[in-house]
Amino acid sequence: MNLKRVTNAKLIVVLREKKHVRYLICEKTVNRIGSALYNLALLTLASKQTYSTLAISLVKLFENLPGLLEPILAYLTDRETKRLKKAALLNVIQVLLYFALAFLLLKYQMPLALFVIILLANVLSDLLDGYMSKMFTPFSKTWIDQSERREISSLDIVLFSLSIIIGQLIGAQWLAVYPNNFWGLALLNAVTFALSLFFLKKIKFDDTVKMVMSAQDNVSATDFLQKMRLAYTHMKQKHIMQTVWLLTFGKVIAMGYGLLLNVAMVSTSNLRLGSYSQTLVILQLTSLIGLLLGSFLRFNWLEKINYGQLIMLANVALVFAIGSCFLGLPLGYTLFFKLIGIILSGYMAPKYYTDLVQVIDEEQLTRVDSLVNFVLLISAPLGILLTTICLQLFGLKTSWLLELGATLIFILAGEIVIYKNKH
Repeated sequence: MNLKRVTNAKLIVVLREKKHVRYLICEKTVNRIGSALYNLALLTLASKQTYSTLAISLVKLFENLPGLLEPILAYLTDRETKRLKKAALLNVIQVLLYFALAFLLLKYQMPLALFVIILLANVLSDLLDGYMSKMFTPFSKTWIDQSERREISSLDIVLFSLSIIIGQLIGAQWLAVYPNNFWGLALLNAVTFALSLFFLKKIKFDDTVKMVMSAQDNVSATDFLQKMRLAYTHMKQKHIMQTVWLLTFGKVIAMGYGLLLNVAMVSTSNLRLGSYSQTLVILQLTSLIGLLLGSFLRFNWLEKINYGQLIMLANVALVFAIGSCFLGLPLGYTLFFKLIGIILSGYMAPKYYTDLVQVIDEEQLTRVDSLVNFVLLISAPLGILLTTICLQLFGLKTSWLLELGATLIFILAGEIVIYKNKH
């Protein structure tokens, strides 16, 4: 295996010299830690319910709900001029939201209401996160040079996974020391959002971006559809649709696998290392290691492989991960194959995003990015829904077999599509 040595000197220089980029990365990381705190709380609470399979499925579905509104959020952000100021205001709302949630959870102790309140609070907070993210999307093109973009994207992807792990570790430790003390977690969450606001306020840089709409333009459903159609046409002109569709169907498979693994961890001690919440953290840690290896290492032979083949290779690793779960092998086998798949995905993600930002025009970037994410996020609840139906109809063992068959069919169909487009 020929490994191309990569130095991180460029990344260090960028972070040292471009304070606005550094503070923005810090803001996003701390914000994600806060979000991860309550995602773990939700899954932990769901796993304790008598209807745990349905509850876990609901949590997974609602996790992706804000992302389904990304195109609308992207459309609305076209009107934003003072983006940093608006983001700070939304951050304040998040802080107040979790302070209010902490007060309610301290005063009222009702298990079912607790679950619903946390679920809805997370959705609202994630919607605010999504809006801020869409406002920041053009900065990937205006604040970061092309030569620096892949390193920054790699760092952002790794920090995304790391922030989830840190958030879940804090949440798991909190629940271990203070069982069922969710109001304290809400208060801690408010503190993390306040800290992200601190970093956001330190950014002093030009936040002007090219816009298709002005603040005076009227917002309408017709105009929204027209703008999205233009973005879709732009994507076709730039020849990125094949990769998007392969990623989409691949994510349907991956999300189904994720749900099956979560359900299996509840009922199968062989697939747990410690408690359920601790196993979730271990899975996230595996993802972090895979992303670190995939994002920052450069393999010459992988550089020559197109995106479609990288997706297929990652799904081959998934086949082995599913097979190990079906055979009832210890969690270590699943973690190993999951690690291989994430290394491949982690290798592809920053490279793909760098190319996407480069080829898409600045005024179309937010909408194209939102459309890509929207299509991918549609696949997430679809995969969860189909897997939930299989679980209810056939049980866990048969669902593993169906998941394995679906993955093999996807790999075969994907290779046929790649071959036809190549020739």
